[in-house]
Amino acid sequence: MPRSQFLTLVTFFGLALVFPLVAPYEALATEILIFALLAMSYDLVLGYGGMLSFGHAAFFGIGAYTTGILLIRVFPSVPVALTGAICVSGLAAAFVGYASIRRHGIYFTMVTLAFAQMFYFIAFKWTGLTGGDDGLQGVPRPNIGPIDIHPEINLYYFILALVIVSMFIIVRVVNSPLGATLQALRENRNRAMSVGYNVDRFKLVAFVISGCFAGLAGGLYALLLNMVPLGSLHWTTSGEVVVMNITGGMATLFGPVVGAVSIILLRDIISNYTDAWSLFMGLIFMMAVFGFRDGIVGFFQNKIMPTAAKFLGQVFPKKH
Repeated sequence: MPRSQFLTLVTFFGLALVFPLVAPYEALATEILIFALLAMSYDLVLGYGGMLSFGHAAFFGIGAYTTGILLIRVFPSVPVALTGAICVSGLAAAFVGYASIRRHGIYFTMVTLAFAQMFYFIAFKWTGLTGGDDGLQGVPRPNIGPIDIHPEINLYYFILALVIVSMFIIVRVVNSPLGATLQALRENRNRAMSVGYNVDRFKLVAFVISGCFAGLAGGLYALLLNMVPLGSLHWTTSGEVVVMNITGGMATLFGPVVGAVSIILLRDIISNYTDAWSLFMGLIFMMAVFGFRDGIVGFFQNKIMPTAAKFLGQVFPKKH
C-alpha cells in the first residue's frame, strides 16, 4: 500500500472515531458509514472498471433481506447473518454480472437496471417472506458474544471496525494486479484485449467483489434500522450511490466516502427545514458537477494541492 494511502486511511480512522461526537445524532453517523462502504464498493465497478451499473441497489437490498431473514427465521447470530449476506449478494452479483458483463455502455446500464427492478418486484410480491410493500419488520439486533450492540454508539463502533477492514481490503484490491488491469480496461479496452487480457473475466471478478461488499453494507443497514425497507432494492438507491461517487470523486479511493458524507449530511440538514429537500439536493448536485468535474477529492488533488505546493515553494524556496 502506498504511504499516502496508508496515511489517508489512518486519517479516516481518526476522524471516524470522533465523528459520532460531532454528528447531529449517532444513527446518522452510522448511516453515513454504511453508505460510505456501499459507495466505495461501487467505485470498484464505476471508478476503476468504467462500468455504469444502475443495479447496485439489488446487492445492497439482497444483503439486507438476507440478514433480516436469517436473524428472524434461522439463527440469531450477527456474524452468521452478515456472512450469509456477503455470500448471497456475491452469488447474485455473479449471476447478474455473467448475464450483463458482455454488454457495453448504455446496454450494460439498462441490463443491470432491469435485473434490479426484477429483484424489487420479487420482494414486492413475495409478501410472506419479505413483508412486501411494508418491508421486513422486526429484525433483531442480538449481542455478539459479550458485545452489546443495542446502544447506538456500540453499533457505530462495531460497524466502523467492519468498514475499516473492508476499506483495507478494497485498497489492497485496487493496488493489486487486478486493480491495475481494471484501470487498463477502463482506459482502452481494445488495447487490453490485444495484449491477451480476458476482459470479461476481470470485469466479472470486480463486479462480484463489489457485490459482496454491497451486500455487507445492506446487512449492516438492516441492523441499524431493525427492519428492511423495500426501497433498499429500488433503482433510486443505485442513483444515490452514483451521485455519491460523482460528487466525491471516482477512482480516488476516498472520494466515495466524501461523497457519502456530503450527500447524507446535507439531505438530513435540508430536510429538517423544507419538504422540498430533493429540489435543493438536485441544485447542489448540479453545482458540484459543474464546479468539481473530478469530484471534491479530485478537485483538491488536482487544483488545490498543486497550487498550495507552488505557493509554499515560492515562500520557502529550497536552498542549494
